[in-house]
Amino acid sequence: MVEIEYQVREQDLIAFNEHQMQNSDQLQRSLRRHQAIIPGILAVIALFLWFYFEDSLSAIYVALTALAWGLLTPLYMRWNLRKQLRKMYSEEDKAGILGDAKLRIEPRALVEITQGGESRVAWSTILRVESTKKYAFIFLTTDTALVIPRMTVSKGDLHEFIRQADERIEQAE
Repeated sequence: MVEIEYQVREQDLIAFNEHQMQNSDQLQRSLRRHQAIIPGILAVIALFLWFYFEDSLSAIYVALTALAWGLLTPLYMRWNLRKQLRKMYSEEDKAGILGDAKLRIEPRALVEITQGGESRVAWSTILRVESTKKYAFIFLTTDTALVIPRMTVSKGDLHEFIRQADERIEQAE
C-alpha cells in the first residue's frame, strides 16, 4: 500500500478553484473580451481621434486607457475571484478541509484520513488524476477534488502515488 502525508492550506483551495476557472469557457471569453476586444476598440477610437480630429492629447489619453485596461483588468479579475473564493468557504468548511491529511491506496478504495476522520472512496467513482507543477488533483466529481500540494508532502513518494492511483482508476473503469 502506497501512502502519502501532506498538509492542505487555504491558498491550496484557492489554487484548485483557479485551476478550475482556467478551464472555464465563460471565464476565458470574459478575459479575452477585457484583454483584447475592449482595448482594441479603444485603440481604434484613439486612432480616429489622432487622424480625423487631429487631437493628439485626447488620442494619447484614450490609448493609455486602452493599455491600462488590457494590462490591469486580468489582475483585477484574479483579485476579485480570490476574494469571492475566500467568502465561499465557511470556517466550518475550512476546519474540515484544511490541515494535515493522509491518503492511502488500497485494492478497493482510496482512503483519506483527516482530522474529521477516515473516509473511503471507491476507485470506480474517481474520475481522474491531474498533475500540475505545484499540485496534484484527484477529481471525485467534475467540481470536487482532493488537492495535494507538492510542497507540503511530508511522507511518501507523490509520483509513485499518482502512478498507482492512475492504474487503479483505469482498472476500475
